[in-house]
Amino acid sequence: MEAAFSAKYAVSGDATYSAEKAGYRFPAVAGNRLAKNPDVAEDVRRRARQRLQTEGAEVGVRVLIELAEDVKQKGSTRGAAAKALVQLSGITTAQSLTEADLADMPPDKIRELLGQAQRQLEERKVGS
Repeated sequence: MEAAFSAKYAVSGDATYSAEKAGYRFPAVAGNRLAKNPDVAEDVRRRARQRLQTEGAEVGVRVLIELAEDVKQKGSTRGAAAKALVQLSGITTAQSLTEADLADMPPDKIRELLGQAQRQLEERKVGS
């Protein structure tokens, strides 16, 4: 039941709720006790890190892609989003790009860079 508690707690941050969902008879007492257990706390941190690196990264990249592709956004906003995506993708040329470069870059080139970033993200997801 500790694993079920850890999984819920890593998402909700609510010890009582997590203990209740994990099936503990006295959730408030169990949640308080488990939240103070160093082994459980480490498991919760591990699960939270993993969630951040998977779901959080997906959300972040999706929002950056939306900003970079949204022609209604200012050029500097689009450029900053595109630059962040390229840097996160690990493409080495990204380090030499400035926001001004990206703001002036044709949409096709930005889409190409975004495509590379998306492919690399997918490769990392498959590898993890």
